[in-house]
Amino acid sequence: MIDRKRGFFDERQETMPPKNRAEYTRRLLTETVRFAYEKAPATRRKMDDAGVKPEDIRDVAYLAKIPFTRKADLKNIQKGEPPFGGLAAVPPRGMRRIYVSPGPTYDPEGREETHWRWEKPFVAAGFRPGDIVQNTFMYHFSPAGLMFDEALIRIGCTVIPAGVGNTEMQAQVMRDLRVTGYVGTPSFLMTILEKAKEMGVVRGDGLALQVALVTAEMLPESLRKRFREEFGVQVRQTYGTADVGSLAYECYEASGMHIPDEIVLELLDPATGKPVAPGEIGEVVVTLPSTLYPLVRFATGDLSIYSNEPCPCGRTSAKLLRIVGRVDQVTKVKGMFVHPEQVSRLEDKVRELSAIQLVISREGHDDRMTIRALLRPGTTPTDALKEKIAETARELMRLRGEVVFMQEAEWTDREKKIVDTRKWD
Repeated sequence: MIDRKRGFFDERQETMPPKNRAEYTRRLLTETVRFAYEKAPATRRKMDDAGVKPEDIRDVAYLAKIPFTRKADLKNIQKGEPPFGGLAAVPPRGMRRIYVSPGPTYDPEGREETHWRWEKPFVAAGFRPGDIVQNTFMYHFSPAGLMFDEALIRIGCTVIPAGVGNTEMQAQVMRDLRVTGYVGTPSFLMTILEKAKEMGVVRGDGLALQVALVTAEMLPESLRKRFREEFGVQVRQTYGTADVGSLAYECYEASGMHIPDEIVLELLDPATGKPVAPGEIGEVVVTLPSTLYPLVRFATGDLSIYSNEPCPCGRTSAKLLRIVGRVDQVTKVKGMFVHPEQVSRLEDKVRELSAIQLVISREGHDDRMTIRALLRPGTTPTDALKEKIAETARELMRLRGEVVFMQEAEWTDREKKIVDTRKWD
């Protein structure tokens, strides 16, 4: 019987005593700041503008001297100094891959084997050598597919590069290849399992799935419970970004997401920029040690809560309890970021539109996007126009949504381009 509970990718590092961990973090931080100052022109400029030298940063508390680089500003930063805004330490020809996120924003990948650092999350979630894993993240443009793929291979798993969509084929593959692991969004996992159930593939009769690592969406506890009780699947969640890679991950205890040892993470009050206390909401700000992309005080825009309570699993890192929202109006729908600016671009591209608003809701375990459309005076609302708006939205956002024509008197929350009505238990 495979032990899916206790497991470490690097037990010595993950269980460092507090004193050793503090010294390790201090050394990691000072080396990263110095390297970024020397090799990344944009970081050097922002530190010089703030009157800060690398030797001024002696511990995490001193990071407050350095301004943020905001994820929301990356597109404009990169436009000003293409392709990476002066934040990369090597030219494009020295990179392994370059990915493209909506915007577009370009994300570099280095040549070191563990650039994204997802090995620890998989082992902590119960994945083991010999598992056959269905990877349902995209393999084109976005880094998600490949960054999970390569981490799984490094820990000894066999990967099926399934990508997104094709639900019936996904269920058939899960049955035929006796898949034991899944990585993707929680909603798509439930969609596959429900399709498998329709096909007669159930726990104890064709369904061999045991573990899943999910991300890019919220994981309600009611959904996790259903995975466990109805399908016998141990589901754990992780958190990361295309820019930084792994930022936090659950272990078997599922009592919060451990912060990886290889990054320096601050949780800061969005209004004051000061550190928040355990149990309080703050913005996730990351300093990333990397010989390729050494980000210093990268503000993700994600809001979370942290805990430094000991974990029974033996890991000694602090934990993020959950992601609770965004600082700005940027939100995730079916695992994809949607920006207010994309909504404005949709308005510009369809000349019949006076205004557009996206309403994000939840139906069962699936996200739903409704495109509320206010037409210019004299424009006739037709099915063809609905299709034109929906297709343009899909091109801009990589998402499908239902178009609903609105009257001026019905328009609410006018100042918001995106309204998120989802509730999470």
